[in-house]
Amino acid sequence: MDANNINDINDIIERTPDIIAAEITMIKEQAKKYMLVSAIEIGRRLLEAKEKIPYGKYGLWLENAVQYTERTAYHLMRIAEEYGPELHGISAKTEPFAKMGYTQAIILLGLPAEERAEFITQFDLENMSVRELQQAVNDRKQALVEKEALQKESGAQKSAISQLSNELGQAKKEATDNLQAVWAEQGNVLKLQRKLDVLENENAAAKRIAEIELESKILKLNLSMTQADARFDLIAKGFDDLFIAIKEMAAADPNAFKFYLIQTNQFILKASAKLKRIERAVLAAPKVPATPEAPTP
Repeated sequence: MDANNINDINDIIERTPDIIAAEITMIKEQAKKYMLVSAIEIGRRLLEAKEKIPYGKYGLWLENAVQYTERTAYHLMRIAEEYGPELHGISAKTEPFAKMGYTQAIILLGLPAEERAEFITQFDLENMSVRELQQAVNDRKQALVEKEALQKESGAQKSAISQLSNELGQAKKEATDNLQAVWAEQGNVLKLQRKLDVLENENAAAKRIAEIELESKILKLNLSMTQADARFDLIAKGFDDLFIAIKEMAAADPNAFKFYLIQTNQFILKASAKLKRIERAVLAAPKVPATPEAPTP
């Protein structure tokens, strides 16, 4: 079908506000991606210039040559360093990074690189507002801080328990080897045993770490289900609108009607085939235990 025929079809199909909104959204998403790519390229050049400019002169050069503040330049250079390597080439690994916009990239700099990569695969960045993304990042940072503190506390308590266990074992051995000292050592053995029991009873750090990880899994599951429901409703409405448009097209332009009928059938067949592949992959994967309910604090 040539351009003239496509234009004729566009003239026949009524451009609804929903269609116009979808086009605007697509253009906005493309603009965000271009902004990130541009920011990476600018950041690389700012890093290059910083190496060539004498110490103490960089801020003045930024202001006079490119009209950037040092804070803006810092963000651009961080973006180049953190995302440049990830966006070099297109692959399954780099695809999540390619969907980010400039503002999202700035917000995600608040997470460590290894945590950032996992975060991007877990959340639907394209459908999250800036406020939602910032809140999710803040929540993840807080969870990391709590987890690290609990791990340190757990390690210290385990070390203390190990030390007391060794001391207790040594005390018992000495009491056994020297029968005459049994009664004298009995008091020390009992004290060590009480200390060991107290530490074991208070060692809730490991349990708390498991609870945090469980709560995080449940949060991700709830978010995924909410997003899936919203997308399903959007797709269902889109198909309803498409079917109405194709039906109205039948009388106005039979050729266009046949064209879009074929295209729609092919799209549905491809979608169905993809769903079957996903189903087979899920059925073939090892069974994962169901996520239990979050424990009551």
